[in-house]
Amino acid sequence: MSDLELDPTLLETLRTLALHDVEFVLVGDVAEAIHNHGGVVSGVAIVPGAYGRNAERLSGALQAMDAELGIAGTPAATQFDYRRMDLREIAPCSFITRVVDVDVNFEPPGTRGYRDLFDEAAHIELAPGVRPLVAAHADLERIARGGASKLPYAQPPAVLPPEPDGTSWPAEDIRAARPTRI
Repeated sequence: MSDLELDPTLLETLRTLALHDVEFVLVGDVAEAIHNHGGVVSGVAIVPGAYGRNAERLSGALQAMDAELGIAGTPAATQFDYRRMDLREIAPCSFITRVVDVDVNFEPPGTRGYRDLFDEAAHIELAPGVRPLVAAHADLERIARGGASKLPYAQPPAVLPPEPDGTSWPAEDIRAARPTRI
């Protein structure tokens, strides 16, 4: 078990992802802190497996954490229902949850995604029952060199699904939903 003491809310987030059987590699601040035996952590960043069933499980885990699109405690100006969408189409994206922010990117800069990071990643026990797959330090450096910056709220897909009444979104609403990088 790691001697690093993580905030209970971070551990709760990782437990929720594990309970929903989400396959992911932990990257970002938490992974850096694990490798450096401490550091400032602002949230959880993950690279999930990109296959359909895993994206559905991730959506379920986010719902269980009362997630909404946003970053650093600030909801996105324009919300759309991610539960009705394929997360792979809106990623990279950031979610505010009742515990911590969760950044989701299926293919971070400098990588080919989960399968690329999986080979060198290691399961590290952070607390009883919390044993996420953590990206190798070299892969974290590769992501940083790849131009990774703060994730936007979400990238809306080129075509948004129709509303429940069968109507589609006007073009100006789609443009308004496009976030800017922070």
